Formats: sequence, C-alpha cells, structure tokens
Amino acid sequence: MEITEIAAPVSEYFEKFESEFEARFHSTVPLVEQVIRYVAGKRGKRLRPLLVFLTAKLHGPLTQKSMNAGIVVELFHTATLVHDDVVDESNLRRGSRTINDIWDNKLSILIGDLLFSKTLASIVDLNDTKAVAILAAAAELITEGELLQIAFATSSHINEADYFDLISKKTASLFSASCQLGVLSVNKDDEALTRMERFGWNYGIAFQIMDDLLDYLGDESKLGKPTGNDLREGKVTLPLIRALANAGDGEKRKIIEMLERGVETDDQIDYIINFAKVQGGVEYSKELVKDYTTKALNYLDEYPGSDTKQSLVELVHYSTHRDN
Repeated sequence: MEITEIAAPVSEYFEKFESEFEARFHSTVPLVEQVIRYVAGKRGKRLRPLLVFLTAKLHGPLTQKSMNAGIVVELFHTATLVHDDVVDESNLRRGSRTINDIWDNKLSILIGDLLFSKTLASIVDLNDTKAVAILAAAAELITEGELLQIAFATSSHINEADYFDLISKKTASLFSASCQLGVLSVNKDDEALTRMERFGWNYGIAFQIMDDLLDYLGDESKLGKPTGNDLREGKVTLPLIRALANAGDGEKRKIIEMLERGVETDDQIDYIINFAKVQGGVEYSKELVKDYTTKALNYLDEYPGSDTKQSLVELVHYSTHRDN
C-alpha cells in the first residue's frame, strides 16, 4: 500500500500540503534560496504531517489550523535532519547528497537554524499556547537526544536503557507531538490528547527500532544509503546491543574491539550483521517492533470504525513492515 492510499481520508489536505509547505521556503539571499529549494525538493514520505491530519480527522473536521500544524512539524523535522547530517557526517539522505556534502558544514548549520526560525514563525499561525508548549517540549527532548547520540558515539558499551532513552527523545517525541497537535487543531479534549500522545510515542518507538533494523536487513538500493551505514558511523543500535548482551565474553570482546577501532570494510560490516543475527539481536528487535506496534494500536481501540481509523492502523503497519 502506498502513502497516498493511506492518506485517502485526508487527501484534500495531504495533496495541498506540498504547495503550502514549499511556500514557507523562501529567502532573499540567492545562495540560501538555492539551498533551501534543494532541501524542499528532497521530500520524504511526510509521515508527520500525515499523522497530524489523520489524528485531527479522527477527532473532528480538518481546519486551516490542521494544515498549519502539519507545516510546523515538517519544518521542524526538516531542520533536525539538516543538523543530523552534520553531526553524523552523512553524505546521503533519501538517496541524494546532503547539504553538508554539496556545500559545507557551516552553511548546513545555518540553513538548519533558518528552518528552525521558520518553524518558530509558523507556530504563531497556530495561535495556541498549548500547541507551543507541546512543540517546545519536543524540541528540548530532540536536542537532548542529539547530545546523547554524540555521547554514545564514543562508547561501544551503550545498553538498552540508554538506547530507549535516546530514541524516545530523538524520534518518539516528535511523533507524539504531531499526534497531539492534530487533536489540538480541532478540539481541546484532554483525554484525546493523552491517548494520542501515547499512541504517537509507541508508534515512534516501533518506527525507530524498525529503522535501525533496516541497517541489518534493508536493501541498499531502496534505503538510499549503504546497508550497515549506522555501523560505519559508529552507531550501536538495538540489534547489536542485544547481541552483545547475549554473546560470550570472547566474541563480545572481538566485536567491541572492532567497533572501537572503527568499522570500515564490507567484510567487517557483514561479520557484525551476521553476529547480530546469530546472537538473536535481530529477532529480538523484530519482536519489540511488534510489541510497540500493538501498544500503539491499542490506543485506537476506543474509537469507532472509520476510514480515518483504518488509515492510522495502515500507516503504523506501513512504517513497521517496510524496506526503506
């Protein structure tokens, strides 16, 4: 199933989103205009604005405030990706060269800052202090997550608690905020806000574990980056964390020494991926994706059957059964 099919109940807003979103990308500085147009042209799946629209529709008729909320979360998400690529020293994003690879880190950081500024300007359109508080809290958590990732990048001894703290902040926080902003764009139901906060958080956790699994199982041609890319960047994620916990001391020491020297060759990547599979890390991660998917969907049980509810279910399954 394609994203456009999942978006059918909110198709009018989802189709109109691109033009309204890109209208926010503008600068009078020619170089900046060139760069941000490049960023705008490298569109992703727009999961977060789609979450805004679907959770809004689940609670009432969509409004211009729903559109504004979708624009805010995608602007914010795009800004974090630009900074992410600098921190990770990435040269590919969605199969295309990153800003820092084409231009340089200084420009990338400033473009990220500009997008954050545009996010702040767009928040004004929501005219809702609660919405501002939700996004501000997510921004703080995401920044803490980035700092945690830098701290953990120098250590091969990250444990599961550290990992879940990291992905809760870096990924789940914005999924959760998107769902809450969807509700707020149509009503002020506190119980609905709480349900959607938890739905979004569990969905975000499942999404990120799946994303990390793709580094071990994905198809490079579909991912838009090399398989094993996280390992090359020194990121130790759940499949390997669990495998190291299960392994004997000798094998564990060998993997840790490899990580500490830096993983560079395809043979090293293949060896570590196979290790994660043999030691049960990959299967364990798959099971947790299922668990968090179930937890997320449980928060939709209180809602009567509808096309919108079904689309939310399909969106969660789409994200947790993907190969890119």
